[in-house]
Amino acid sequence: MTMSGLGNRTAILTLSRLASYGLQLISPIFLVRLLTVADFGRYREFLLYAAILQAFAQFSLNDSLLYCVPANPHSPWRLARQTALLTLCSSVLVVLVLVALDSSSGGRLVNGYVVPLAAYTLFSVNLDFWEYFWLANGRAQPVFFYSAGRLAVRVLVVVITASVTHDFHAVIWALVALEGARFVAAGIAMLVVDRSRREPPLREPWRDQLRFCIPSGTASLLAMLNRNISNVIVARSLGAVALAQYAIGRFGEPVVATVRNSVSAVILPEMVRDARSQAAQVGTGPLVLWQKATVVNAIMLFPIVVLVARYAQPLVVMVFGSSYLGAALIMQIYMLVVIRECFDFAPALRAVNRTRPLVESNVAGLLACTVAMLLLIPVAGLEGAMIAFVIASYVDVTWLGWRTLQAYGVRLRELLPWWSIARTALAAAVASVLIANSVWTEVFGRAGIVVAGLAYLAAFALLLQVMRIPEAMVLQAWGKRLVFRRTSQARS
Repeated sequence: MTMSGLGNRTAILTLSRLASYGLQLISPIFLVRLLTVADFGRYREFLLYAAILQAFAQFSLNDSLLYCVPANPHSPWRLARQTALLTLCSSVLVVLVLVALDSSSGGRLVNGYVVPLAAYTLFSVNLDFWEYFWLANGRAQPVFFYSAGRLAVRVLVVVITASVTHDFHAVIWALVALEGARFVAAGIAMLVVDRSRREPPLREPWRDQLRFCIPSGTASLLAMLNRNISNVIVARSLGAVALAQYAIGRFGEPVVATVRNSVSAVILPEMVRDARSQAAQVGTGPLVLWQKATVVNAIMLFPIVVLVARYAQPLVVMVFGSSYLGAALIMQIYMLVVIRECFDFAPALRAVNRTRPLVESNVAGLLACTVAMLLLIPVAGLEGAMIAFVIASYVDVTWLGWRTLQAYGVRLRELLPWWSIARTALAAAVASVLIANSVWTEVFGRAGIVVAGLAYLAAFALLLQVMRIPEAMVLQAWGKRLVFRRTSQARS
């Protein structure tokens, strides 16, 4: 597939994933004004525990479709049914373990959220394979409509419930009810559109999927714990108010994850096909496609780092209010993590079925984060927690980079497109000269942040073209074709 085709699918998927993360992106802007800081922190605590339980229950079962469907193109619905059955079994097991552990702790394990957490987990993870199923079959557009519709309803339910009740318990139960309705609708849809009976049986119905899921699911679970261990420790050691501040400091995390994971999800099926058809070596096969995706990640994420580092304080106050001013420094430190997120080695390893390094790296990151937090939180509080998270993220990426070198048998200078990445970083740094001065906000007030941001992005894009970075040229050509196509359709 051409970079242009990948660009179309990546753009659609990015919007779709932003939609699915919309509850984390949009609802906090309203909830910080409808709930107290403490209640907002308790609401985030519920979402934190729910996310961890979902990771246990899903265990990369949905992700496995991105690998298994291209490998078994004639039986996609059989794989979908198999995924649904495995998810049901895993989610029931997770809920039973949760109830048992919470009972043995006297209800202190999840601070009294066990009933809504159990219901939310069962409803939210079951029959929720659609996005990955469509992507594995090369259909990105249905993902957008599904995610956008889900976003609209979830945000409306959360905001309306909070505005009427000002009670975080009511918001939580509204989310549970909504996921229950989605589960019922998904079950009806599955009965209507399932075509598994018309498809040939899978040659090895369980082996390939479980071979993918066990190491990949373990890695994804550890990655989830790696990302959230700092949240858990903050909630447990510093309380709900501190968690609220910390959550706002990491407010941009869904955007970063969306950009990176969208590129990865689109290229992984293509990399699997390439890996099956030719040897994995630099210059050919899956690695070269992954290298291009890495540069695209840098082009998309480096500007975010610069803009947030420059305008974190006024942005936090403007969007969330002065009560959350302390989150600005947390957000600035988090930008170091965003730089690390440009280098997603997981697709390169998964394409050649090397998933064990994903487990190893997350274990290393999890241990590093836990130790660093225990040392830094007593000294530096919330800032120490974020610094610990940064340290863990770089331990993780260093390990993955080393294991990718081994998997592909290449040298460090051949692993990454260093020249393109360096020029992208240089363009981001040079363009920042435009926003270094405070004249934008002095002249235009708060609107000056938007004006300065647009000026910076324009300068960054121009520098990318001047430096003739290949991936930037492709993105520009794709953007022009997309605009031309939309204009032609509107005229017709």
